[in-house]
Amino acid sequence: MKEISKGCKYILRKLLNQKRIGGKHIPETLCLKKIKHLSKEEHKQALKDWEWCIKEGLVLTKPKPNERHVFLNPERLEDIYSLIE
Repeated sequence: MKEISKGCKYILRKLLNQKRIGGKHIPETLCLKKIKHLSKEEHKQALKDWEWCIKEGLVLTKPKPNERHVFLNPERLEDIYSLIE
């Protein structure tokens, strides 16, 4: 697996702690708000890694009328755990 940034690991860990797995979703803007404190370069890398996680199917999206909601893929939990360790 790919090595991801600290910011992206932080978001994934937060989603795991909140048990946002399967159908239990949260607005993506709330997830990304948690990495505001990072430097510009780290923030950019975290967003890039976040999009990679979505593309790889680790994080699933659910379109809503006003924004995109996200949750962790229950079938890929093993991969997610190996990424954030």
